[in-house]
Amino acid sequence: MLKQSTIHEYISNLDKALSQEEKLHLCTKGLLELFPIQEAHLFRYAPLGNIVEGIIKINTSGLYYIGHVRDDLRNLPPINTSLRKRRAMYISNEEFFEKYGSKYTNPNERNDHFIIPICFSSNPVGYFIGRELNTDFTSDENFLTILTLYGKLVGEIIETNKEGQSIGKLSKRESEVMQRISWGESIKEMANSMEISEYTVKDYIKSAIKKLEVNNRVEAVAELLRKGFIS
Repeated sequence: MLKQSTIHEYISNLDKALSQEEKLHLCTKGLLELFPIQEAHLFRYAPLGNIVEGIIKINTSGLYYIGHVRDDLRNLPPINTSLRKRRAMYISNEEFFEKYGSKYTNPNERNDHFIIPICFSSNPVGYFIGRELNTDFTSDENFLTILTLYGKLVGEIIETNKEGQSIGKLSKRESEVMQRISWGESIKEMANSMEISEYTVKDYIKSAIKKLEVNNRVEAVAELLRKGFIS
């Protein structure tokens, strides 16, 4: 059984990555190196609009970008449940059609998979799909707990604005506010976390919207997600 200390050690090494892109590659590849998974997909999640977007897929043949994949989380009940509960889930081949419907079923493939939420400060910011499981593998609660931990640690390590970097035209504080909005934090939660007033948070939102030349916060977050400035 994989030990939690092994997970912590692997994730801590991601700090040595030279770029955010390299971190994303390594944390996705980690699913293949640490677990009985032969293909891993990484998705970002934007609570505003319930949009999920593909980032990369890694399997034994190599790495592929899947930015063309885009869906509404409400069309994906098992993934919605996993993110809401912030806990990894296993969907068996037999359960797949019942839980997803015919739109997502490929009769020529094994459809069993893991859903692994990526969370930061209890907010889901993305998820992994782990597929092509070893044929002799069986899931249990201990294994799901380990996968849940992996997603939580990944969320902490790839959080874009942990050190308050500025994004393009935005100041460090404006950038942090927009990142937190994308995670679904309320104005009150942001004010408490950032130790500023709610009025100041609102001012940062207004100035960010103006600088990005959009109409509202939803469009602002969508623009920053599209450009890859926030996760």
